[in-house]
Amino acid sequence: MQSDHYTALLHLHSGLRWLVLLSGCVLVAGCVAGKVGSFPFRPLGRRLSTVYVSLMDLQFLAGLVLSFASPLVRSFWSNPAAGMKSHDLRFFAVEHTTFMVTALILAHIGSARSRRMPKDSEAYTTALKWSLASLILILGGIPWWRPLMG
Repeated sequence: MQSDHYTALLHLHSGLRWLVLLSGCVLVAGCVAGKVGSFPFRPLGRRLSTVYVSLMDLQFLAGLVLSFASPLVRSFWSNPAAGMKSHDLRFFAVEHTTFMVTALILAHIGSARSRRMPKDSEAYTTALKWSLASLILILGGIPWWRPLMG
């Protein structure tokens, strides 16, 4: 992948982070409002959950392609023992990937389980717990020390 393509993909991945975070926060707020206000889970909760999971899927795909093109990740895998001693190399090859894949799995589980709940309050509670857990992992896995748009 050429460097201009890599840079564009990096910017896409970085920009999508904000949409994922925003949709996660909206989902959490929507679940609280839905539970407190006794709103039906369908369509509100289901739509919010679908948007969050869909954006996470898109972000994951962008990140997956980016990981194959990333000089940091390639450098890590060329010598993993040395890479584990470098904060940036270890973070992007191991920690960031682990946090984000786990967050994606939690979001999918929460979305699927909430759809199967017989009561609206249970659906909101289930979606809230799983999406909040995934959102916390996402926040923990973002490289906040790097430029926020690049």
